[in-house]
Amino acid sequence: MDARGCPRCGHRTGEPASFCPACGTRLGGPPRALRRRRAGGTLAGVCSGLAEYFDVDPTLVRVAYLSATVLSGLFPGVILYLVLALFIPAD
Repeated sequence: MDARGCPRCGHRTGEPASFCPACGTRLGGPPRALRRRRAGGTLAGVCSGLAEYFDVDPTLVRVAYLSATVLSGLFPGVILYLVLALFIPAD
């Protein structure tokens, strides 16, 4: 983070950070591309790619996706996964 602080909320911190501790805005670095990550024995790599893009643990994304899929009656979640697997480019 530079001397001006967060571009969104203006919060200043004395240490380098990837995200603003006040509002969560990503600080610095080039924008990341959304890609499917096939490493790690995943089906198509959709959840791990989303996790890397949003900088969260892949297990959290998988659990959230599985929960949403089960609660929605399975079919919409499966269709969404297939659509994402088709349209998100692989690494």
